[in-house]
Amino acid sequence: MTPARAVRVSLIAAAAAAAFVLHAAAAPPVAPSRPPAGALPLHGFAIIPGESSMTFAVPDNRGGFSGHTDRVGGRVDVEPEEGGETYAARISGTVDARTLTTDSAIRDRAMHATFLQTGTYPAITFTGTATAQPGLAVRPFPAKVRGRLVIRDVARETEFTATVLALANQYVADATATVRMADYGIPYPRAFIFVARDPVTVKLHIVARAP
Repeated sequence: MTPARAVRVSLIAAAAAAAFVLHAAAAPPVAPSRPPAGALPLHGFAIIPGESSMTFAVPDNRGGFSGHTDRVGGRVDVEPEEGGETYAARISGTVDARTLTTDSAIRDRAMHATFLQTGTYPAITFTGTATAQPGLAVRPFPAKVRGRLVIRDVARETEFTATVLALANQYVADATATVRMADYGIPYPRAFIFVARDPVTVKLHIVARAP
């Protein structure tokens, strides 16, 4: 090959490489992959603290208040039931009650010391099952959740609904439940002219990912 031809070949190769790099840079980001139609990811998934969260809203006679934590963890195990149309998930979830905060440091101290007694009962726990018929699982689907909620040393059976999105290696779920403080022996918070009341609205955002 002559020197001139070698230079032309090198220039063509460099141009092709540059075009490939520019095309890759301009390509849109890859969306999270979904499982094949009709197949959900199965077996064990860890609930990820920091990506999962719990918020609560308490009504009172002056407009109410709300709180939050992202220290939510646990495990979800998913298996198909006989026939394959219905799926069941065993859930074991934990909220670190010590990390619950509102917009008031005074209220937070009272919540931890008096109402939730987090020095003695540091965790709120839930154990139960979720059942769903997700169909092709190409979009979010509803699930029924039933189980045992423990606050302080009191356990109550509860049920609520969730909306679940299945991805290739994880589930993302959003759920809303109502909790009555009276059912768990929690006195209604009072401060000056503020008097809280039932029910408390609890919202959960859960990200459960395969290891």
